Order: sequence, then structure tokens, then C-alpha cells
Amino acid sequence: MVLGPPLLAFGVTALFTWLELITSKYPRTFFLLKRCPALYVYVLIYAGLGFLVMALFEYFGVTLEGPGVSNPWVRAVLVGISIKAFFHIRLFSVGAGPQALPIGIETFVQMFEPQLMRAIEVYQFEASKDFIGTRATKYSDLAEVKKTIRDNLPGTLPVAERTAFLSDVERATSVGEAMDLYLAFLGRRSLDRRFPP
Repeated sequence: MVLGPPLLAFGVTALFTWLELITSKYPRTFFLLKRCPALYVYVLIYAGLGFLVMALFEYFGVTLEGPGVSNPWVRAVLVGISIKAFFHIRLFSVGAGPQALPIGIETFVQMFEPQLMRAIEVYQFEASKDFIGTRATKYSDLAEVKKTIRDNLPGTLPVAERTAFLSDVERATSVGEAMDLYLAFLGRRSLDRRFPP
């Protein structure tokens, strides 16, 4: 067995898994996750699955039909890009609501993904509190912080998005909560400019 294509599948899977998570859930606060062990375990599990699927293709000599897919290097890239979607195939669910148990290939993913996603979420929450901590002490007037946030939103934001964000800010009961919302909404640069540490 040649290790090149499985290693390429490993790398492509790792890259796309990381990018998908960072861009979909933490686009403005990804810098807080640099040291999150659960993020790296999550990425490595999917990358390992990509490696394994590609290695099995190579080991069993599976061939696919279509333009370019018979080339093992192209197949490795395709496996890397699509492995996460493949492991989320659900035939049906048992139960209702968010607690429904998926039946299908996704059943395997349920053994690790929910716990790792929760660990990443908690890590980001705590890292955000640490990052904002000194600012929340320095800018202790909640009304003034809310006013600064209201006065410093880009005018190009869609009205519905702006309204929903301002509504969340108005419901904030602490300076830290308001700043956390601002950080998640506009990112580190905006927070640093409006509320320097």
C-alpha cells in the first residue's frame, strides 16, 4: 500500500474540518481556541477517518468511475473534502427533537462529536471571559458600554441583523456580557478599538 494518498486525505480532511468549524461557529473568536485540546482532538479524529477510508480504498483496490476519480491523488482530495459529510449520513432518527438518536453512519459520530463540540464551546466561553475580564473591570459602567456599542456599529449592517444584535445588547445584564456579544459580533479588532485593555 502506498501511503501518499492516505496521508494527503488526512491533511485535506484536517484542513477542511478545521476550516468548517472555525468559519461556521467561531468566525470572529477563533483566536481564543488556539490552545483548545478538544478542537485538535476533533480535527484529528476526522483526519484519521479520512486516512482510514483512503487507506481502505488503496488496500482493497476500490476504483471509482468518473473524470479524474480513478487517480488516487484526486480521490484523496475528494475523500478529504467530503469525509465529514459522509459520516453525517442519517437514514432516520429515533425519538424527537434535539435528543433524537440518528440511525445510519452518523450513529458512529455520536460517540465523540457532541462531547467534543461541548468541550470546544465551553473552552471558547471561558477563554472569552478571560480575554474580556480586565476590560470589564476597566469599563464598569454598563450604560456607557451599551452606548459605546450602539454608537459604533457599521452603518452597512443589514437592518434585521443590527436590530437583533442591539436587542441582545440591551438585554445584557453585565459589562462582560455586553462586551462578549460585541466581540462575537464584530471581532477582536473592533473590541480593541472601542475598549482598549
